[in-house]
Amino acid sequence: MTTEGEIVLIVDDEAAVRRVLKKRLSAEGYRCEEAANADQALQKFVDTEVPLAILDIRMPGKSGAELLAEIKQRYQDTAIIMATAVSDTSVAIQCMKDGAYDYIAKPFNLDEVIVSVERALEKRKM
Repeated sequence: MTTEGEIVLIVDDEAAVRRVLKKRLSAEGYRCEEAANADQALQKFVDTEVPLAILDIRMPGKSGAELLAEIKQRYQDTAIIMATAVSDTSVAIQCMKDGAYDYIAKPFNLDEVIVSVERALEKRKM
């Protein structure tokens, strides 16, 4: 079952992080959308069906954990992967309890990101 061509929403306040993830995911055949904060991310959900979102846990304003709760309430079918710095591991684990599929640690191992995205999308289709 292929997941190529699926939309992946990358939500991170750091443009460089969004750029790196978008470049690699696009090379794997995913269509990427970007948002710099929670409000921009929620607008993307209004405009487009989003099968998977990668959320930075720490962002100014609404955190990724808060955004996770809102997405899960409104868009239950969206798979969520949390992005975290190593010191945020306990928060990432709580996010998984709250409905996130996985978490990926910064700095990213891009091969691991691809595997996590593939698995999350495959699980979502089941």
